[in-house]
Amino acid sequence: MRIYRATEQRRIGAVLRSGSSLLVVAESGMGKSVLGDAIAQELQEEGYLLAIVQPASTKQLLLKIAEQLGVEVTDLEGKNLTTAGLKGAIVDFLSAQTAFLICDDAHHFTPEIRRFLEELHERHCPMLLLATTPPAKDIFLKLPRIELKPLQDIAIRDIMAAHALELGLSIGTAQLAGLQQRCGGNPMLAKRVIQEEYLGLDDTAPDHTQWIDGTPYLIAGLMVFGMVRVIGIGLNSTSLYLIGGVLSVLVGILRIIFYSLPKKSTRLGN
Repeated sequence: MRIYRATEQRRIGAVLRSGSSLLVVAESGMGKSVLGDAIAQELQEEGYLLAIVQPASTKQLLLKIAEQLGVEVTDLEGKNLTTAGLKGAIVDFLSAQTAFLICDDAHHFTPEIRRFLEELHERHCPMLLLATTPPAKDIFLKLPRIELKPLQDIAIRDIMAAHALELGLSIGTAQLAGLQQRCGGNPMLAKRVIQEEYLGLDDTAPDHTQWIDGTPYLIAGLMVFGMVRVIGIGLNSTSLYLIGGVLSVLVGILRIIFYSLPKKSTRLGN
């Protein structure tokens, strides 16, 4: 599978190899899991030891980590380790040698798992957390963070063309350019749009969470109402002057409100 985030892959790989940890945040479908798999494959090819985990119960997740790292899950008497025992064995193992944790969908981790990751972080065990809208607390506040931006139009069209080819759908460049507007730079939505086109479904409104910048419209409104005031002065019309002034104030208030809104739903803590 082609990776469209080579820059981010190189940056994240460099951070992990330096012994540091990182949190990657993006809206659903932006390719976090694909990026995490690519980084894991790269590290494994270089001979590094790592564990890839997804949300599960505490015991299941710890067993998954232990299995991938080769940590013993039984004591000297052959009895299975308790949850506390597993935590201790994994912490001791990761404290003694270099290995990586790659945690997908980390926003679904339980508080107990997040506390365990905090302990690993305090012992300088490198980890990569991939999350959508993580809560603004504990491990998510302690890790440096990058946000995956929407893919460029050319990459989205490439993904759409490849998926259309898989489905045997003939689609032209002009049609691709039109369909691409519905994706918001989201590769998962790009494939879904092609699937909808293949099935002959009606066009739907975009459901990505990229916001449209309304600042130019507000500025234009301020200019129009300013002109109304000037006209009111020229015509010696108190009504026009007052109306222009009131509307200008209202537009100014709306501008302040818009600027106070969050720009994207993927910000930490939203």
